[in-house]
Amino acid sequence: MRSNRAVTSASRERGFALIAILSLAALVSAFLIASALNLTSAGVSNEREQRSMNALRQAKAALIAYAASEQWQLYKSLPSVPPVAYFQPGALPCPDQDNDGDADCFGSLTASMIGRLPFKTLGIDDLRDASGERLWYALSHDFRKLQCPGTGCTTINSDTQGQLTVIGTAPATQVVAIVFAPGEAIQGQNRDPANANNPLSYLEGPPDLSNPVNYVFTTKALPPEKALPFETFNDRVLVITQAELMAAVEPVVAARMGRDIKPYIQNHLTNWGIYPYAALFDTGGPGPGREPQAVPNPLLDRTQSEYQGASGLTSGLLPLTTDSSFAGWDTSTISVTQILPQPPAGTGSSTVTSVDCSGSTGSQILCRIDYSGGSGDRPDIQLQATLRNVARSFLRPAVQGDRSITDRDGNPADWSTQGSPALTPTVSNTLQVSGNATVIFVGRLWNAATTNNRVFITVSVPYNPITSSVDATSGWFIANQWYRQTYYTVSPGHVLGGSPACPLPPTPPTSSCLTVNNLPAPSNNNQVILVFAGRALNGSTRPSGTLGNYLEGQNSPPADLIFEHRAGTPTAINDRVVVVAP
Repeated sequence: MRSNRAVTSASRERGFALIAILSLAALVSAFLIASALNLTSAGVSNEREQRSMNALRQAKAALIAYAASEQWQLYKSLPSVPPVAYFQPGALPCPDQDNDGDADCFGSLTASMIGRLPFKTLGIDDLRDASGERLWYALSHDFRKLQCPGTGCTTINSDTQGQLTVIGTAPATQVVAIVFAPGEAIQGQNRDPANANNPLSYLEGPPDLSNPVNYVFTTKALPPEKALPFETFNDRVLVITQAELMAAVEPVVAARMGRDIKPYIQNHLTNWGIYPYAALFDTGGPGPGREPQAVPNPLLDRTQSEYQGASGLTSGLLPLTTDSSFAGWDTSTISVTQILPQPPAGTGSSTVTSVDCSGSTGSQILCRIDYSGGSGDRPDIQLQATLRNVARSFLRPAVQGDRSITDRDGNPADWSTQGSPALTPTVSNTLQVSGNATVIFVGRLWNAATTNNRVFITVSVPYNPITSSVDATSGWFIANQWYRQTYYTVSPGHVLGGSPACPLPPTPPTSSCLTVNNLPAPSNNNQVILVFAGRALNGSTRPSGTLGNYLEGQNSPPADLIFEHRAGTPTAINDRVVVVAP
């Protein structure tokens, strides 16, 4: 009996053990299943997050590439308007405001913009976030790519700042553009077709669009213990800063300066045998290269016409003035005389009876010439005037295309080709030691009967195309004021009265040559250079009358004629040097 009871007891113990083991196994299995489910849920959430962020990164890269692309920036067309050539590096497309993938620049010309990413305009895929929604996109007003030149055309250069603000967990100011992954509809957002283009139906925060220029957006990060987005906020945001944009744009600008601006500067030497003096960098107070003025910091509102060369100054800004009172005709020197003796045939006995050039201004010669005779009478004349400050500005030699001739009634006329011997019209331009130039037009007037014994001759100021904001080649440089970040230095031997000249290789350089470090050898034989300052580094203030807020390294100050081209990442120097000559 004792044996049977022992067996029964042992059996019971084994049964309890089996139950315990099975229970433990069930608990372990439940734990593993729950863990797997949790891991799967977190993995799905992470994958969705990654999909949205990848779409945002692609959009950001495409926008920056657009701003730096010469092809994208060369043409712009609006609806019903043929493509117009206009190079504007740094400009970004308007948002898509009707959800068709194309940029839409309609609406206010003075406001920032928000809409969807214009993927068709950018030439990229129709990017979507993890919820399947198209990306949204906000753009600062000052960076809009519009129909330029024209109403609403923006001015974009290295000092142009963004106008958008982001607050919250990832704050940012002066943002150029923002791309958004809106996620699924939350907080009762109505995404019916009627609200398809309303940002408040897609973005949370809500975005503050009350200021038409300075929009404010909100960011909010997920806490680490949450695998899914907040119920009240699920936007994902990437910003494009001014530094990020200009890091891609400025190399393109420097390259185009070498192609578009450099030849126009070289033409001044070809035309006149010298380069012009530089304009003062800062005219706000006494000191080297300065002149006293009442304006404390003239760079704040300095116009292009104030970029006037200063005698003896070889380092400063480009003398791009179009002020005809400085670089224009000296009205006190204008004269018209008849050339005698007249050729024996074809000009008859015509005589210039009176000349009136009192209507002339610095920007235009206007002379009325009366002469006697009839159908066979054609006087030969000489019109002479002084062109001021050729050595202190970008003026080119006058040519026949700068003048026009009309008769008494305003009908077009020209120099006569009749008479024997014929008189070939000529224009001569002679640089004076003063830096002015003497300009002489010679030609034969039309017969007196045709003009009713009177003609009017006008001659405009011959500005170098480098000064024009509408020039097909250099207009982008002037219209967007890139000259404000461009420092100009010429060898002292290549301005009016300067010596010794910096010779061309292989002749050894002289003491007047410019040296530019970090460029291919030889680097010490340069005659003229442009130093493109680019965007501000280290929080320097712009605009500024302090050269050190623009140039770094060996470029500031430039008195020793030694300069430096940036190499690698711009941590301490951001300047790019464009060698103009040789």
